[in-house]
Amino acid sequence: MRVLNRILLLWFPVNCDLHRRFVAGCLLLILCSHIACAPTDTPTSTAPSQSVIIYCSVDRAFAEPLLEAFTQETGIEVHARFDTEAGKTTGLVNKLLAERVQPRADVWWSGEIFGTIELANAGVLAAYQPTTASDIPGQFRDIDDRWTAFGLRGRVIAFDPKRTRREDVPTAWADLAGPSFRERVALADPRFGTTRGHFAALLSIWGEDAFVGFLNGLKSNAVIRADGNSHGVLLLAQGRVEFAATDTDDVIVARSRGDSIDAVYPDMTSPDGKTARPGTLWIPSSVAMVKGARNEAAATQLIDYIASSRMEASLFDSDSRNIPVRAKLRQSLGVEPIEPARIDYRRAAGAMLKSAELIERVDPFRRR
Repeated sequence: MRVLNRILLLWFPVNCDLHRRFVAGCLLLILCSHIACAPTDTPTSTAPSQSVIIYCSVDRAFAEPLLEAFTQETGIEVHARFDTEAGKTTGLVNKLLAERVQPRADVWWSGEIFGTIELANAGVLAAYQPTTASDIPGQFRDIDDRWTAFGLRGRVIAFDPKRTRREDVPTAWADLAGPSFRERVALADPRFGTTRGHFAALLSIWGEDAFVGFLNGLKSNAVIRADGNSHGVLLLAQGRVEFAATDTDDVIVARSRGDSIDAVYPDMTSPDGKTARPGTLWIPSSVAMVKGARNEAAATQLIDYIASSRMEASLFDSDSRNIPVRAKLRQSLGVEPIEPARIDYRRAAGAMLKSAELIERVDPFRRR
């Protein structure tokens, strides 16, 4: 540098402004060249890793291991937001509705179908047909490809066989409104979770008069409000109630922890017997792309993974024991035949707002 400065002095006086600017420029050029050529242990910049955001109302204990397996296989990081037990599904549905203009989630994975249909009808979900879902029956796929359903759970009445004989358990949901079941039944708030879809299905089948009569019967019976289906089963296991309306997975989990629990599969016959719906209400899980997803490429891979037959088999092998909708898969897994009630899921989803209005009006948990 001293050599350079001497040469410059031959051309420019020391205090010359041009001299100072020229020296400063040379110094900057040398410094930049040094930085560019210097060895380094870490790269100066890295490409961001792929990630996807999922809102999930499936029980965390069941969903989280499957999402972790997806990350291990694909390298795509999954950021999951789960719902609370008491507000299951409904809380995240409302969040998705509130965020529809600026969505934060890329994927919606629900433990039921009714809220998903509600979101589709509200324009929250985008059309996407999973590449792995071609063998799913048409009744479990949206006609406009906005959602795909799989992995059934049955609505059941749980009881303790050590305290209650099977023949004394109600065989129809309408029976719970009978006077013989006063203060013996636990029920999750029917404005949330699978109980919300269940009651909307009853309204869609029975009509308003029969449905309101059923709610009044529950009220007269002082039905016990549980903070979710699993809490209802816990109340049963503790001996605080004799029956609990719940889902099959909650019964299976209770058995796995050693509780004395069994269940019956009530039919959907109306209280007056005029509308017969023999068979169990089976509620599928569902997955969908959120409209406006920012991580669409990663989201499609995750949806394909969740809707695959391998995932459905994994859900059946888990403590959730979801029944596959794929007939061939049921056969290969040795699943016993099921008798589903003839339910129009779309019609039931359309009855949810009216059902919630009637439930709030009657308030079946308020004692008379």
